[in-house]
Amino acid sequence: MKRKTWFYALPLVLAVQGALAGTNLVTDGGFESGSLAWASTKSILTLDPVAAYAGQAGMKVNSAYSGCATGALYTLNTANLQNGTLYEFGARVRLSSGVGSSANLSLGLIKNGASPITLDGEQSSYDAGVYPDKWTQVFGVWQASFTPTDTLKVCISGAANKPFHVDEVFVKPLTTDEVGYQPPATLDTSALIHADGNRLVMGTQKTPFLMKGINVYLYDQGNDVDPPPPLDDFKYKNIDAASYKEIRDLGFNSVRLMLSYNLFENSTAPGVYKNEGWALVDRHIQWAKQNGLRLILDMHVPPGGYQSNDFTGFGSRADLKKRLEDLWVAIAQRYRNETTIAAYDLINEPHINNWFIYAQTLISKIRAVDSNHLIDVEVSFHPSDIGMYKLADNNILYDVHWYEPWSWAGSHTNNTPYVGTLAQFKQQLREGEGLTEFYDAATDSFTVPFNIGEYGVTFEKYELAGVNGETWLQHANAAFDHFGISRQLFHYNEPNFGIYRGWNSYPNEHTKTTVALKEALPTINGVNGINPDAFSFTDQTDVARSTVITSDTITVSGLKVAADIGVSEGEYRINGGAYTSAAGTVNNGDTVQVQHTSSASYATATNTVLSIGSVSDTFSSTTLADPNDTTPNPFSFTDQTGVALSTLTESNGITLGGINSAAPVSVTGGEYRINGGAYTSAAGTVNNGDQVKVRHMSSDLSKTKVNTILTIGSVSDTFTSTTATADTKPNAFSFAAQKDVPLNSTVESANITVSGINAPASISVSSGSGSSYSVNGGAYSSTAGKVSNGDSVKVRHTSSGKSNASVTTTITIGGVNGAFKSTTGDVTPNTFSFVTKASAALATPVESGVVTIGGITLPTAINVANGEYRVNGGTYTATAGTVSNGDKVQVRHTTSASFSTSVTTTLTVGGVNGVFKSTTLAKDTRPDAFIFNAQTGVAPSTVVESNAITVSGINAAASISVTGTGAAYSINGGAYTSAAGTVTEGKTVKVRHTSSSKALTAMSSVLNIGGVKSTFTSTTR
Repeated sequence: MKRKTWFYALPLVLAVQGALAGTNLVTDGGFESGSLAWASTKSILTLDPVAAYAGQAGMKVNSAYSGCATGALYTLNTANLQNGTLYEFGARVRLSSGVGSSANLSLGLIKNGASPITLDGEQSSYDAGVYPDKWTQVFGVWQASFTPTDTLKVCISGAANKPFHVDEVFVKPLTTDEVGYQPPATLDTSALIHADGNRLVMGTQKTPFLMKGINVYLYDQGNDVDPPPPLDDFKYKNIDAASYKEIRDLGFNSVRLMLSYNLFENSTAPGVYKNEGWALVDRHIQWAKQNGLRLILDMHVPPGGYQSNDFTGFGSRADLKKRLEDLWVAIAQRYRNETTIAAYDLINEPHINNWFIYAQTLISKIRAVDSNHLIDVEVSFHPSDIGMYKLADNNILYDVHWYEPWSWAGSHTNNTPYVGTLAQFKQQLREGEGLTEFYDAATDSFTVPFNIGEYGVTFEKYELAGVNGETWLQHANAAFDHFGISRQLFHYNEPNFGIYRGWNSYPNEHTKTTVALKEALPTINGVNGINPDAFSFTDQTDVARSTVITSDTITVSGLKVAADIGVSEGEYRINGGAYTSAAGTVNNGDTVQVQHTSSASYATATNTVLSIGSVSDTFSSTTLADPNDTTPNPFSFTDQTGVALSTLTESNGITLGGINSAAPVSVTGGEYRINGGAYTSAAGTVNNGDQVKVRHMSSDLSKTKVNTILTIGSVSDTFTSTTATADTKPNAFSFAAQKDVPLNSTVESANITVSGINAPASISVSSGSGSSYSVNGGAYSSTAGKVSNGDSVKVRHTSSGKSNASVTTTITIGGVNGAFKSTTGDVTPNTFSFVTKASAALATPVESGVVTIGGITLPTAINVANGEYRVNGGTYTATAGTVSNGDKVQVRHTTSASFSTSVTTTLTVGGVNGVFKSTTLAKDTRPDAFIFNAQTGVAPSTVVESNAITVSGINAAASISVTGTGAAYSINGGAYTSAAGTVTEGKTVKVRHTSSSKALTAMSSVLNIGGVKSTFTSTTR
C-alpha cells in the first residue's frame, strides 16, 4: 500500500448541527415574533419574508460598512451562560439577489465593546461565504469566559453594500446534558456486530452484516496538534443531522467517525476529559441511530499527533501510550452497551514499530471494561513493521486502506483512463499488503474478517470524461463483496476525494459536489432510493378483547421511488383505501394505517409489523387487564459489574405494571423497598404503578457475584452485582501546603477525596510532630486503618517551634503517598528603637514616639518591663499581648522623682527588644535676678515693707536669708521672719526693716536667695 504524503497536511474540520432541538440563548432566532431583538448603529435591519429560510420572516441586513461591529448585534444575557462551557454559534445566511455572486460574512462575539472574537468569517481560517442561489451556514464555537457584569454581543456582518439574509440564529451549549443522550444501561446482544470466523455477523442469530460505509471527520487538526489548536481554530462544521439522512439514502449503512484525542483532552491536562468531546460523539450516535447506521470510532489522531505524517514519536513515548490507553478505556467504559457503535479503530495508519505488540496492550485495556465490542486493528505503517499479524482475540476486524495505485488514485493530474477488470481488482486484493498474509487459495477467501477503512480516488476520476472512475468504484465494491470485506469510502466531504468538495459543505447548500460520484453511489451500494424515513405507530393499551383495532395514520416520507410495502399479523391500507394483507407498493407522501383483531385474553399484546422497503415498525395493542390480576408484567433489573467490594449496592427501580389488585412481594438474598420507603426483607404487597428497588451487600471478594431475587405474584427477576478486580491503588492525591502558620500549633489540612479504588485500601500516616488523620470528619488517629472510594481524608500535625520552618506529614493510601506541608510564619520583627526623652520633668508620665512593627507574618508576642504599651492608639496596658505586622506601638512610664535621674522601659516583640529611656532635668537653686525698689521720704523709726518679688528660674527649694538691722522677710504674705529658710519657684517674697531714727538717713536690708542678692533701702525724710 502506498503512503499518502500530502493529503493530511490540509486543514480538517469538526461537525456542526443545524437548528438542533434544545436550548437556544438567542430569543426568536427564527424571527417569527414580529419584533426585532437585534440592533445596529451602522446597518439597516428589517424583518423580511424574503429573508426567511423557514417560517414567515428572516432578517435582512444592509450596510455601507464591513466588519462585525458594524453589522447586526444581539445582546446575550450572561445570566444564561456558564463559565467554562463550550457554546456553538450559527445562522443560516444567503446573499440578496442582484448584489453579486458571493460575499464574505463575519460571525463574531463582542465583549465589552472590544474587537470582535471572530467565530467564522474573513479573519478566521475558514471562509464564511454567502451566495445568492442557496442558503449556507456560518458557524463557530466559544469557550465561555466572562464576569456577570460583562456585555456580550453576537455580531453578523457582510461586505459593504451587499445586503444579505439571516435566519435560524442560535447560540447553544455543547454539553452532554444538552444533547440528552444516555448510554444504555444494558447490552442488547441481538443488535451487536461481532466477528464470526472470517465474517461479521449481528446478534446471537449471527445474521451476516457487511459494512458499506463512508468516512466523516469529527476534529480539526489545526496547524499544531500537540498542544491542541486554540478554540477559534475549531470549526465543528462539516456534517449535521441531514447529512446522516443523506448518507443513509445513498445506500451506506455505517460511518467511520474520525476522532482526535484533543476532542477529549488537552495536553496541558491529560486525562481530564472534556464534556464537549463526549457531547459531540453522543450527537453522532443519535444521528446514526435515527437513520439505522452503525459507527466505527476511529482514533485518527492519537496523543502526540497524526501518526503517518510528521508525528512519528508515539511509539517511543510511554506517556503518550498511557494517555491513549486511558482514553480508549474511558471511551469503551462509556459506550460499552451502545450497539450503534460497531467497532473501535485503535489508531489510524499507525506509524509504530512492533505495532501489533502494542495493539495487544490496547486491546487488553479495552477488554477490561468492554468484552463485547469489535476492535478494528489497522495494518502497520511503520517501514520496519509492515504487514498484518494475528492477534490473541477472536473479535478483531483487520483493516487496510486502499488507494491503489496511489500514483493514479491519489493524483489530481494523472487522469489516464482506468482499464482494469474486476478479475484484476480481486487479484490485487489477494496480493495486497496486510491481506495476503491471511489469504487461503483453496477457498479463495480470507481467514479473518477484513475492513477497508479508507478507499477512493480523486474527484477528477469521476468528473473527467473517459477516466472511468465510476468503473473503478464498481469494481472495488464488487471485489469487496466477493471476499466479504467491509469498507468505508473516503470521504463524505473534503477537497480531494469527497462527495462534497469543501470542508464547510452541507447537503443542498451552495457547495461543490462530485455529481457523478453522488449519482452512482445508490446503485453501487445496492439501493435504489426505496427506503423511507423512519416511522412509528402509537401503541394502544387497555383495548377491548377480540376487537378490531385500527392504528393511527403515518405519512410516508423520504422515498425517491415507489417502495415495497408488506404487513405481518394484520392488514394495512393506503390513503384510506381498502385494508389488505397482500404485498404492494407505496409512494412518497402516501398515508398508511394498519389494523388487527385484539387478543381474546386479558392483558395480552397483539403485534402487527408494517415494512416499507427495509424500514419497519410494530403496531401493538394490549387488552385490558384481568379484573383480579396479580400477575405483573415481566420486569428486569439491570445487573451491575465492576462494583466496589463489600458495598451496599442498590438496583435500578422497576415500575410495577399489569396488575389491578395488591400482589404479594418477597425477596431472597437481600432487601427491597417500595416507592422510596424503608428497606425490608419481610414479605409484603405492592400495587400497580409502585416503584420497587432491591439492594444487597456486594461480595468481599473480587470478580464475585451476589444475587437478589425479587418475586411479585408469580413473576421473578434476579438482580446481580459482580465485584470488580480489587483495586486498592488510588488516584494520585495531594494536600495543599499551608504557609505562615502559627508556631507550635495544631495545623489541619483541607480534605482530599479518595478515588480510583473499588475495595478498602490501607491508610497510614508518618509519625512525629503530632501527625494524625481523620476519615469523613471522624476522630483523628495515628493508627493505620482502611479507607474506601469516595471517603474524605484530612491530616493534622503540630507546626514547628521556629520561624520559617516546615513540618511535613505523609499520608500513604494503598501505596500512594500524599504530603501535607506546613511552614511557620515569621515572628521575629525587624529591629526597632525609641528616642530617649531628656530633661524630663520629675515624677511625670512620659510617652515614647511611635514605632511600626515590620518583618513578621504572624501575630507575635509583646510584653513590657517597667512601663506600659499601647497598640494602634489604644489603651495603655502592662499585660502581655500580641501584635501584627504594620501595628503602631508606643510605651510610657513615670519619670524619676529625682533630678538627673533616668528611668528605662523595655518593650519586647518576638524576642526583639526596644528601649525607651527618660532622664530628669538637673537640679537648679539659683534663681533669676530680682530687685527691690528703694523707698525715700519714709518716716523715721517706722517699719518699712518692700515691694514683692517673685522667685523664678529654680526647680528646687533654694536657701533664703536676710541681713540688716531689724530685717525680716515674708513668703507669700506669711509671717515675717529673720531666720534663714527655703523658698520655691513662683513664691512671692517681701522684706521689711525699721527706718532710721534720723532724718535723711538710709537703712538697708539684703535678701539672699540661692546666692543671688538684692538690697532693699529706705531713706528717712
